[in-house]
Amino acid sequence: MSKEADSRRISYRLLVTILWANLLVLVIEVGAGWASQSLLLLADSLHTLIDSFSTLLSLVAIASPQRPLGREIWGHGRGEVAGTLILTAFLGFTGFSLVWVALRQLYQALQQGSQSFPVQIDLPVLQLMAVLVLLSLTLALYGSHHARSLHSLALGLTTQHSLQDGWLSLVMVAGLAAIWQQQAWVDPMLALVFTGLAVRSLWRVLNAQLPMLLRPTAIAPEAIAQTVAQVEGVTRCVRIRSRGMVGRQVWIQLHLAVHPEFIDMADQVEERAEAALRQRYGPLRTQIWIEPAQAADAYGLPSNIPDGADWSD
Repeated sequence: MSKEADSRRISYRLLVTILWANLLVLVIEVGAGWASQSLLLLADSLHTLIDSFSTLLSLVAIASPQRPLGREIWGHGRGEVAGTLILTAFLGFTGFSLVWVALRQLYQALQQGSQSFPVQIDLPVLQLMAVLVLLSLTLALYGSHHARSLHSLALGLTTQHSLQDGWLSLVMVAGLAAIWQQQAWVDPMLALVFTGLAVRSLWRVLNAQLPMLLRPTAIAPEAIAQTVAQVEGVTRCVRIRSRGMVGRQVWIQLHLAVHPEFIDMADQVEERAEAALRQRYGPLRTQIWIEPAQAADAYGLPSNIPDGADWSD
């Protein structure tokens, strides 16, 4: 098994584990929130749902057989776009409902001069949520470590988002502890804050991963050809395609024509070409075909078409 395939396999398994952990936390939060009438738990479940969606996007990117050789960094399908729209609509409706109920509880408490709220949190629920939060943060830290060692963009995006929202989970546990200590007003107050922050959390996920739904050319073909042409032995660079985001991850496909004297060093030429591109444009993955220089005419390129012209279909 190649190193790349092994890396994808490990990333896939870690993402599946993270997804199941998120779904477990989601089910428990919704169930406990509904049983205890805690708006805070229901509001935090929105963040868990967003984490699950982010993990699912990363899983699709890694596991889809239609996206080999790094294409997961630039192409998602219509199913993922539809899922994004459905999730946004659901979060909008649920978030509005939570805000409405929380404001009504606070208004009634002020009007009646009473501090009575329907929420009831007992010690087992508090302990269970603390354990689940600790498990989720530990898993995110473990995944983040492997994302760096495996150079996995998909795994890195998922764990980064989970860790960025990790402090919210700690605040949620502290809020539940306050409710357990008869400070029930904390429930609607924190529910308002968490619902508002869910908008930011969703935007952060979409801002990081929606660009991967698009297919714009990442780098001008002429610029790629100019960079690769500086590698010793390369005489021509044609049929160039690039997708992704410069500075984050780019997928590049190209054909190289090399001098006959260097054809036996094709592997070294390919490595040097990839290194030159990576040095200039940052993280990337490449698919390079190498042929003898005289074979370049087989592409039927007229002499007035510059090297590096994009022959994308």
